[in-house]
Amino acid sequence: MARGKITHNLPKSAAPGKSPAIWLAILLAGAWLSWTPSLKISARPPQAALQAVTDHITYNVGDSVQLRIISPAPQTEPEVHYRLAVRFAGETAPVADNLTLETGKGHPETYHLLWRIPANARPGRYEIDLRDETPKSHQISSEVPNLCSFVVHRQLIRIDSVILPQENYTSGDSIGCSVSFSNLSDREFTGLRVEFSERYWPWIVQQTERVGTGITTVGDGMTLKPHFVAGASSSRCIEAPKVDQPAIRQYSAVIWDHARKNVYAIALSPLVFINPPGVRSPRPYPAQYTYPDLMSVNTTSYRHFHPEGYSAEAIQFETQHTMFRSGAEAKVRFMLSNPTDAAWQQVSVAAQLLDPQGKELTHQTLVDHTDLIPHGATLRQEASFTLPTEPSGIYRVAVEIVDSAGHEIAANHLELGVNPLPQSVLIFCAHEDDDGTQMGFIRALVENQVPVRIVYYTSGDAGSCDRYFERSCGPAEALNFGAVRMQEARAAMGHLGVPPENILFLGLPDGGTGKIWYDHTSANDPYLAVLLATDHAPYEGIFRPNLPYARDAVEEATEEIIKRFQPQVIFTVHPPAEGHIDHIVNNFFVVKALQELVREGAIPPGLEVRVDRIFNPREHPATPYHYEDHEFYVSGEVMALAQEAGWFYQSQGGNKSEGNIRDWNQLRHTEGYRKVLDWNEHEGWNEKE
Repeated sequence: MARGKITHNLPKSAAPGKSPAIWLAILLAGAWLSWTPSLKISARPPQAALQAVTDHITYNVGDSVQLRIISPAPQTEPEVHYRLAVRFAGETAPVADNLTLETGKGHPETYHLLWRIPANARPGRYEIDLRDETPKSHQISSEVPNLCSFVVHRQLIRIDSVILPQENYTSGDSIGCSVSFSNLSDREFTGLRVEFSERYWPWIVQQTERVGTGITTVGDGMTLKPHFVAGASSSRCIEAPKVDQPAIRQYSAVIWDHARKNVYAIALSPLVFINPPGVRSPRPYPAQYTYPDLMSVNTTSYRHFHPEGYSAEAIQFETQHTMFRSGAEAKVRFMLSNPTDAAWQQVSVAAQLLDPQGKELTHQTLVDHTDLIPHGATLRQEASFTLPTEPSGIYRVAVEIVDSAGHEIAANHLELGVNPLPQSVLIFCAHEDDDGTQMGFIRALVENQVPVRIVYYTSGDAGSCDRYFERSCGPAEALNFGAVRMQEARAAMGHLGVPPENILFLGLPDGGTGKIWYDHTSANDPYLAVLLATDHAPYEGIFRPNLPYARDAVEEATEEIIKRFQPQVIFTVHPPAEGHIDHIVNNFFVVKALQELVREGAIPPGLEVRVDRIFNPREHPATPYHYEDHEFYVSGEVMALAQEAGWFYQSQGGNKSEGNIRDWNQLRHTEGYRKVLDWNEHEGWNEKE
């Protein structure tokens, strides 16, 4: 017998509204205000600041788009007539033309009806083109393409609420739940299954045993009529887990189809606090806070950031360039000064190049018998060394100041990361922040002016979206959060020196690339994303507007990027990477595109492909490929820069990383990777789940 109860009819007037808080998120993300082109107007004074905004950033099919024209310049006529057209972004023909809008009546902040979205409209981004005409002569005074844009989504089922009876539990308690959900569409759904479990995303952990205490079915075989609301509940949805100290938990409600293959909706519960019996301390903090608890507050690490013997007062190195190509000429610049109250007379300055084992390779006397007065001006110096072609590793330049008797007065050293470097590199990441394992490599490319492009397949719209908004995310929140994560990637990579034009986004749905790869191979049948509720990439500023969520379209875009850039080395994710389906499929898209390009003769068959290292290959499904392991050596200065770059991923815990700074001795000085030796073989092995 089906569990769950249909409670009442949902009238169409109760379609989901958009919270004003979303507009604040838009401003914070800096992503969704439309760009403002300059206008050439002949009949009225210039209106260069003319803008337009829609009342929401995304609309469900069947909703109405309201538009407001904003012009700070005073109008010389009481009314202005605007003719507008709506286009699917990336196309030239309008889907709605000769739409009219009149201003001059009422308040300037008034929104006017622009377009009622048809029920069969394609999900994705739409652009509004404007023609401005005088009301009497109907003379066209300005034409503005893409005055602003908006997104259309198709949300079928929405989880309205996930309610738990209380916020505090003791280990072993039964936790009840009540899930309410709505059918927003005109179709009937049968065989629906409602599951409740510890917080998880189905595309990250699909095995029941890895969801902690398991998955509880609270509604099964349910039928949901068009525009109806349903509820499913249980007094024993899950058991509060055993914990050693007070902890925070969150739970997921997921609605599947009858075959448990397709997810229709996901929502998360409020946070609950779990305590061991009789234990109430230390009190935990949610993920938004810098420290997980007060015992973790770090007040000491950065005070001793640099290694022992670091004398920054007397010898100060320039650290903008500490990564070098093997065999290159390394110029190291530094400044000398006397920070003491005593004169340094007849001192000498020498520099040495030390190999990774500390053996001296080269010794240079840079200054001989000079005086450095107390607290005087700095003396700029430069040492030049020819680096060995091998081995790769961390080399050091040691500089010392000695007095006339040969006694050391001050010393300092600078680490140099020395490695072979390719001529050009293309890096493919599944999500924003998946670049973390290659940040030292990226900085080395920047410092040595090696062309590098970074491509992010998904927008990361699901990862911690609920924590960012402090509630479950619908299409508008997911759209905004994807823009936040893309902004974080630009900031993080910018900290490493990568310019924005070298960062590309495809805008695929977070967690949806597995469905795209396995089940939606044709652009004629794109995947409808769970959170974004669209089957085309809805973001502005992405590589291809409205990219269909289908394997052939993603492969074609990947091929175009590779052909356009012609890299010597491609870096992607290990197949299969741990945990997240997007990490696994990232590699599949890249290798499939490479194999097709080799057949076309567009790239050489020996192009080098690198993947992340996995630390326990036995825990991962076997692949037919053969690998070669390598280490890339990174200077401490660059690893410190990489640590800082990670802080820009605030939505992914960057703030917590900033609160727990790793000092010099805790920083990794290597980044491991693997070469895929036979990527051009074994076609088709990964095309079935």
